[in-house]
Amino acid sequence: MFLTSVNLAKAKSKTILVQMVSAAGTGYFFNTKRNRLREKLVLRKNDPFVNKHVLFFEKRKIRSI
Repeated sequence: MFLTSVNLAKAKSKTILVQMVSAAGTGYFFNTKRNRLREKLVLRKNDPFVNKHVLFFEKRKIRSI
């Protein structure tokens, strides 16, 4: 049995963890998962600082899951 040196590529995960930031400018954020192949998320959720439903935009990728 011979061992060969084969450099295999690491598989990428299907989901990533992203940070969602409030459009109201309060600085409130939360983290959520999304599919890697999907475009950036925009969600409508409650912002507790203004106590209203506002849009949340994806700011940055935190890590792969």
